[in-house]
Amino acid sequence: MIQPTSVFIKTVFKMPVRSQCYLYLIKTLEAFFSKVKMDDSLPHSSKRHEFDLFLIDSNGCNWQNLIPADLLALAKEKPVIVFNAHSDAICEKNLLLNNFKGVFYNNDLPEDIFTGLMRVINDELWFSRKIISATFNEVLAMVSRYEPQTNCASDSEHEGLTKLTKREKSVIYLLAQGANNHSIAERLNISDHTVKTHLYSAFKKTNSRNRIELSNWAQRYMAVRLPLHD
Repeated sequence: MIQPTSVFIKTVFKMPVRSQCYLYLIKTLEAFFSKVKMDDSLPHSSKRHEFDLFLIDSNGCNWQNLIPADLLALAKEKPVIVFNAHSDAICEKNLLLNNFKGVFYNNDLPEDIFTGLMRVINDELWFSRKIISATFNEVLAMVSRYEPQTNCASDSEHEGLTKLTKREKSVIYLLAQGANNHSIAERLNISDHTVKTHLYSAFKKTNSRNRIELSNWAQRYMAVRLPLHD
C-alpha cells in the first residue's frame, strides 16, 4: 500500500479550461495527501524519492504509439498515473505493459476517479477490465510461445545494444522522445544527412524496419540505460 504522504503532479499551467476530471482529481489529492506539488516538469532524479505517487497530465499529448522515455523510466521506479487523458490519444495496453498504475480520462465521473485513486493507493491497477484481460492473455501467449528461446532473445537484444555507437544511441534516444531528424541534428550539432546515416545503421543493428519499431525498441531496452534530461 502507498503511504498517502506526498504526490507530484506534472501538469500544463497554461491550459485555459480545466476538465471536471482535472478539478476533482486535484481536490481529492489535496484531501488525501499532506504534500501536493505541481509543476510543468518532473523533479530532478535526486528529488523524486520525496514523492510517493506521480500523476502526469496527458492533455494535448498523443501517446498512442510512443510514451516519452523519461516517463517510462519514472514508471519503473515510482507509481505513476496518467490523467486528463483522451481516449484517441492514449493506449492503455502500452501504459499497462510499461508499469504505469492507471489512467483517468478527461470525462471520467468523480466517483470513478475516487475509486481508481483508492485502488492505486492500495497497490492495485486502474485500467479497464477488458484491457487487463486482453493484455494478460497476449503476454501469456507470447511467453508460452517463446519461452524456450528466452536466453537467445536476450543475447540478441544485448548484442544489438552493444553494437550501437554512442552517437547512434543519442540519435535513438532523441527519436524515442518524438524528435524529428532536423531537431535531432540541431540538438547534436550534426547535419540532417548524418542523422539519416546513423538511423540507417541503427535500423540494421536493432533489426528495426522503421522509426516506430526503432522507438519501441529503444523504449524497451534503452530507456534506463541512457541519461535522462529533466
